[in-house]
Amino acid sequence: MSALLAPLGTAAAEDDANARPARDRVTWDPASLAAVYEPEPGFYSYAPSVVRDGDTEWIWSCHNDRSRVIEDHIYLTKRVDGVVTETRSVLQASASPAWDSFHTCDPSVVAGRFHYGGVRYSYAMFYLGNDVDASAHNQVGVAFATDPDGPWVKYLEPIVTSERIDQWGAGQPSAVSLSGASGRVLLTYTRGDTSTRAYASVVDLSVVERLRVSPPVLLPTDGLTGADGAPDYLNGFDIALDRTGRNVVAVREQHPYPTDNPWWIGPSVQVARLSLTNVLSGTGTWEPLGDIDRELTGFSRNHNAGLARTWHGRLADPGTVEVVFTSSCSSLPTIDDPDWSQATCDSLYSYDLWSITGRWATVR
Repeated sequence: MSALLAPLGTAAAEDDANARPARDRVTWDPASLAAVYEPEPGFYSYAPSVVRDGDTEWIWSCHNDRSRVIEDHIYLTKRVDGVVTETRSVLQASASPAWDSFHTCDPSVVAGRFHYGGVRYSYAMFYLGNDVDASAHNQVGVAFATDPDGPWVKYLEPIVTSERIDQWGAGQPSAVSLSGASGRVLLTYTRGDTSTRAYASVVDLSVVERLRVSPPVLLPTDGLTGADGAPDYLNGFDIALDRTGRNVVAVREQHPYPTDNPWWIGPSVQVARLSLTNVLSGTGTWEPLGDIDRELTGFSRNHNAGLARTWHGRLADPGTVEVVFTSSCSSLPTIDDPDWSQATCDSLYSYDLWSITGRWATVR
């Protein structure tokens, strides 16, 4: 019998265990899989920002406001004891020619102390906005509120800009507080032009009129693996700080994208960890913690996910990781044979929100 297959308790197994350092991993509980929010027919919901506060969950998501019209609003869906009590639009496009005059999407809400226009606000919402009816010219902005119910007051200019209107731009923001009840936050986001890359900046919103954004740091991709096990890149991700506050936990889309409809979203998401120090310096290797895929959920698409967090951006429960992800149906046509008359999957309007929870486990 080889050392790899040696039974526990043998010297070979003990030597092997001692040679490999213990590490954390997330062990998913399939029984925890649960529906979170299903929009009415003709509507979609995805890319959630989730805060759990006692028995109440606050879920901001990208959502259309008119049936079968693709024009993104940011909706708030509130749940109490697992029951949806309200859902409504809370952040919409500005009047043209504003930079965010068409889509508003990809919310990330964090608590802090933000002074703007002579008012002290307790909440900031980072979001993607654009000014064209296309997946292009995206930029990142921020809005403020004294209450998480709103109303939200927008800062008038984007804080992460993109000049080219023929490229995807900058978006998918996620933010956590760096020092509790202050205005300093860690902001991460995706930039897509000639390639897809992820960045981090420290943003000081203590006095918004004196807004400071640190130079962007390119985030590493080492250690990330795709649905096929190959090295992967980083986009479509949400972050939280773990129980120590020293590590960043991310949930991210895996690649490659499928070839059947919908081919523009990933089949699975991965939870991974990197130290806060490495995030701030753009160094280090991500540690994959667990994947959420069809085998676990039964859904052919598991994408655009968020982590359940506290108001300041820590994991909502220090002992678990709860992921709220978007599901979707899939069917023909394929990207190589785009015969839409054969499509049986109304993919965009099947986007709804589900959750699954895992516990930290030490493995070797």
